[in-house]
Amino acid sequence: MSGPAPETERERRLRELAGRLLAQPGPHGPTTAELFLAELPPDAPPDLIVPKDLDLFGSLARRGDGQITGVEVILEGTQPVADFLLAYERDLNSHGWRRWEQPHRRPGGFDGGFFMGPTAVFVNEAAVSALWIAARQAEGGRMQVGLRYDRENAANMMSNMSGPGPEPPGWDMLPELRPPPRVKLQPQGSSGGGGRWTSEARAQTEMPVPEMEAHFAKQLAAAGWRRIAGAADDTVGWSSWEVPKPGNWLGFLLILSPFPGWRALLVRVETFGGRASGGWSSSVSTFR
Repeated sequence: MSGPAPETERERRLRELAGRLLAQPGPHGPTTAELFLAELPPDAPPDLIVPKDLDLFGSLARRGDGQITGVEVILEGTQPVADFLLAYERDLNSHGWRRWEQPHRRPGGFDGGFFMGPTAVFVNEAAVSALWIAARQAEGGRMQVGLRYDRENAANMMSNMSGPGPEPPGWDMLPELRPPPRVKLQPQGSSGGGGRWTSEARAQTEMPVPEMEAHFAKQLAAAGWRRIAGAADDTVGWSSWEVPKPGNWLGFLLILSPFPGWRALLVRVETFGGRASGGWSSSVSTFR
């Protein structure tokens, strides 16, 4: 089995140029940047957990005083984003990482699956490090994943774990729902309060309604929801769910095919154990 081809002088100079252009000042002094093609830095931190079932495109190491302060990694794969995120989160949890919830983040629901900020953020309190994950489904069914490992800002993040105050009841009941590969999804907004939270979207696709309902139902089940009933035909797909959280929460998923080439999507969760105050709303009206 042959190893990688020797680096030419031109390739070495291009890699050095890219490293100089990517170098940036840090809070504790200047940092350096070094690129690695199809491999991790040789001194990559042991708590940086990289998915083994993806193709490693390359990485970037940032150093201050000779020590790694951050690592950025680019990977590619073929599985759906939702499946990757579920498996990767389990792997991170088993290595001492836990999800960091940003104060007053928006509710879950339908997500277009594009790079619009991090898909998820994790912290490792023992190592005092943080990990940003951005994943999206690209053209041709390929999945692109970006990881940003950081040691400079993790301590400040963990000191603000609790956030500025309590969120309205039920704001975190909706899991993130990502579209099937090669399906364009336009989130239409999320809203909630008073014991009810809703997310809506529309999709530009010819995917049959039963297949689309099954795709999102799989993600709801992975989030712990328990299916009660449901049905689907060429025009309408629906399912009802028990949500295993205190407060007698129930969920509802609806897929409609009002026009050829378009699907309307709605997911809702509400409590039948009493009304609750507080709310949140947003709207999105353009494809990204």
